[in-house]
Amino acid sequence: MKIQIKDLKISERVRKEFSNIDELAGSIKELGLLQPILVSNDNELIAGHRRVLASKLLGLKDIECSKINPSNELQKLDMELAENVKREDFNPMELARGLSKRKELYEFEHPETKHGGDRKSSRKDDDLNTPTFVASTSSLLNISESNVEKTLQLNDIKPELQDKVENNELRKSQALAIHRKEKKINKLKEEVKELKPQEINLFEGDCLKQLDNVKDDSVACLIIDPPYGIDYQSNFKLAKHDKINEDTKEAFELLDKSLSKVKPKMLKDSHVYIFTTWKVFEKVKPIVEKYFEVKNALIWNKNNWSMGDLKGNYAEKYEMIIFATQGERNLLGDKRPVNVLDFERTGNSNHPTEKPVELLKELIRNSTVEGELVLDYFAGSGSTLLGAKELKRKYLGIENKQEYINVIKKRINDLFYEAGE
Repeated sequence: MKIQIKDLKISERVRKEFSNIDELAGSIKELGLLQPILVSNDNELIAGHRRVLASKLLGLKDIECSKINPSNELQKLDMELAENVKREDFNPMELARGLSKRKELYEFEHPETKHGGDRKSSRKDDDLNTPTFVASTSSLLNISESNVEKTLQLNDIKPELQDKVENNELRKSQALAIHRKEKKINKLKEEVKELKPQEINLFEGDCLKQLDNVKDDSVACLIIDPPYGIDYQSNFKLAKHDKINEDTKEAFELLDKSLSKVKPKMLKDSHVYIFTTWKVFEKVKPIVEKYFEVKNALIWNKNNWSMGDLKGNYAEKYEMIIFATQGERNLLGDKRPVNVLDFERTGNSNHPTEKPVELLKELIRNSTVEGELVLDYFAGSGSTLLGAKELKRKYLGIENKQEYINVIKKRINDLFYEAGE
């Protein structure tokens, strides 16, 4: 049967974008309308909006239709969804909005399923034999339950991400990955705990004793540059320093004891960075593995080389950083970081093994959000603390030499002065 196009009632549709109307109009002109539109008994359009638009473009006054009598709004929506999914006419955001609308209508019609929107509840209700929304939608549209859930989640992402999905600038999986990462960052920000004033200070003395001042389950990121156990003395240019205390074999025992003591101070999901060298890596790594999961060995490329055997050996231009984790904290940078970090060395003007603040800021950015606590209990000249301060993280340092305590205080005071605080 035919219906006058002017008599059609077209309510708000799930599908908003209609492409290739010209092509469809050409097909209808050449072959005729191959499939009639679906309308309700009161002439409301159920399915076939694109065919209606193409017919209008051809100047047609009427169109072939099949009359149906859906019993409620849910059935009307199901017919629209099923047809467009079958024809692959929806973009992901249109389908996401359609599923959101269907979920609302379905749970209104079947309130007993309201608890069952996730895959764990996709089985039928034992008493009422009613499929949950996910199971029902999966069956209706012939798509997996996982696909139903992921598509539905698109409704929760930021509007700018939704626009990119709608305009085919981002795939659904990419948008959801960004959304999950943002959710984790926001969750971390919400979980940042207010620390007592003394917990953002600097402690002088033996780290094994001073670690008692650190609150359990408080540290989001540990960054330390422990004694390497190689009897190190800096001879770089004019910045010559005395040998580092405990930079002998006893350094390994100190590292072991300190990691044992700091472990309960770390959040259950936290990151650890430990500077080391290839000369002692095979000794340091097993110690770290006693307390944390070693995930990678980062390479700090210093872009110049050290002094030493100028003719008999290759010049050294890198240091190693063991990256380890406690629990399941993800990296938080804007993009996945690589394990080679290019940062110029400092010149060691403040400390014999001084690290660049920008290098430490890179590690802190990748592992924490604003307000979380960064700990360095071999604080040296305080570069880790400065990096944390600049990034608006809480910081706590421990250093056992008074001369470096003074260096740290001066550097932090200078930073406060520069920031106008």
